[in-house]
Amino acid sequence: MDLEQFLREVVEQPGLPGNELPVALWLQEQFSPHCAEANVDAMQNMIARQPGTGGGPKVYVTAHIDEIGLCVTGIEKDGCLRFTQMGGVDPRVLPGGEVRVLAEKGPLVGIVGAMPPHLLTDKDRKKNYKREDLFIDLGLPIEDVKARVNIGDRVQLVGPYTKLAGDFVAAKTMDDRACVAIMLLAAQKLAKLPHAADIYYVCAAQEEVGSRGALTSCYAIDPDIGIAIDVTHGAMPDCKPDETFPLDKVVFSKGPNLHPKLTEAMLKTATEIRVETKLDICPSSTWTDAEVVQISRAGVPTALISLPLKYMHTTVEVCSTATLKEAARLLAAYLASLEADWRDTLCC
Repeated sequence: MDLEQFLREVVEQPGLPGNELPVALWLQEQFSPHCAEANVDAMQNMIARQPGTGGGPKVYVTAHIDEIGLCVTGIEKDGCLRFTQMGGVDPRVLPGGEVRVLAEKGPLVGIVGAMPPHLLTDKDRKKNYKREDLFIDLGLPIEDVKARVNIGDRVQLVGPYTKLAGDFVAAKTMDDRACVAIMLLAAQKLAKLPHAADIYYVCAAQEEVGSRGALTSCYAIDPDIGIAIDVTHGAMPDCKPDETFPLDKVVFSKGPNLHPKLTEAMLKTATEIRVETKLDICPSSTWTDAEVVQISRAGVPTALISLPLKYMHTTVEVCSTATLKEAARLLAAYLASLEADWRDTLCC
């Protein structure tokens, strides 16, 4: 797998909440060569299955594929678009940015505009932009806009894959497509190894708006073990030390959302294969798909692997491809280690 090429392409695939089908179908093609089956369900989750040799647990591994974005709510007299947000979009990062309106007759390129500072009052200059102050300019007359754009059309943010120094890369939608890359790398490794576990790789829909894809797919699969993979905040200037993590470490969470013995078993594997890790203490919520996986049906022992990422929910999310590869190596090693006695390591 050419990881750089995969990341370059996967972040470009449209996958706004509720319409993840384009990226789901693209990922179906990527997972199919390494799995016995790969399908897209009614919620637009892409689920790929790697059957084991028998006797091992049914394992649910998930990373979400939806991306934050915008949705058209109105058309102004000059053809500019008003919009609302889908997921956690900070309006402060939007002005001057490029967007892609996913119209029925084909995508339209636009830019996010705002009142120039020269025209603002002194009082307004001291405030941050609100979403209501912004608009999308397509450069088209009102007649053309009305002919091509509908209220409710989704709008994708634009932030192309950018190679930085060393092993650092930046792009929009690394949350959580970089973690999908972790799953795919692990699936490729396990395709060449005997393993007892029956593994389901779930590229989940609608995490950014309520973990809906994970909720339904985990219920359908009814796994013995759940592993969620998501991003966490990477170390940045001016952040509190306990709020962020080094970009060169794989992060595991501890708290009521996560099963202590499963987490310890994965940390033990990390130590054995020399993967460097850090701990994140989550006393209540993890704000990830791990929350719904844990309480699916009668309950699922769940662990959370996190990839540190800088500038979350912007178009320049930065992560380390070296850390991404280490997370995949750890995931594959743990899944391969699960045998018929797997219950002994999780039960009291």
